[in-house]
Amino acid sequence: MIFVGIIIGIIIIAAIAYLAIDKKSSFHTRLASLAALAVMIITIIICLIIIFSDDKVVVDPSTLIVGAPVEATEDNSIIGLIFTIIFFLALFIVIAVLAMREHRKHAKK
Repeated sequence: MIFVGIIIGIIIIAAIAYLAIDKKSSFHTRLASLAALAVMIITIIICLIIIFSDDKVVVDPSTLIVGAPVEATEDNSIIGLIFTIIFFLALFIVIAVLAMREHRKHAKK
């Protein structure tokens, strides 16, 4: 079920990027789509930080733990998180540059 949400999110991001880059879009449409894209990317980055920084181990209260308590593993995926954040920021910058370049082409005509 989570994959359906991911697919729908990707389709929405693609549609917003298309509106930002489309030749027929007005300047206001481009700015609105870039703002929406920026908000979506910021939301994705915040969610990824929350997901990857959570070290808690969920312990089922109905089970009896004998001995030492369960400890969190030291699986720091900070490098992957940093590269993912850089990827999303680069994606936004590329779309913004293409949108503004397309606007300049049509503003000169």
